[in-house]
Amino acid sequence: MRAVVIALACLAFVGCSKSATVDLQHDVKAAGSDIKNEAVKVKNDPDVKEAGADLKRAGKDMATAVKSGAEDVKDEAHKAGDKAKKAGDDVKHDVKDDGSSN
Repeated sequence: MRAVVIALACLAFVGCSKSATVDLQHDVKAAGSDIKNEAVKVKNDPDVKEAGADLKRAGKDMATAVKSGAEDVKDEAHKAGDKAKKAGDDVKHDVKDDGSSN
């Protein structure tokens, strides 16, 4: 909203007298100062800081969970690979046994 006010003030700046221009400059600087002060208040607000810390913790927890899940998938993939290899070896052994008895 303030950006709109500032933009309109800048447009009005073109057709203003010297004193009106100075007043407008003062108002624009005051609005900028107000915006800066409010931004500092938000930055230093304990609730905002706590929310940021909560978000950071949640991100770490999620990363840990994803890593753990990936390790579980890897372990299961290795187990499945070992079972498949054993099954292949068993088939190979059975084929050899069947072929040598002919």
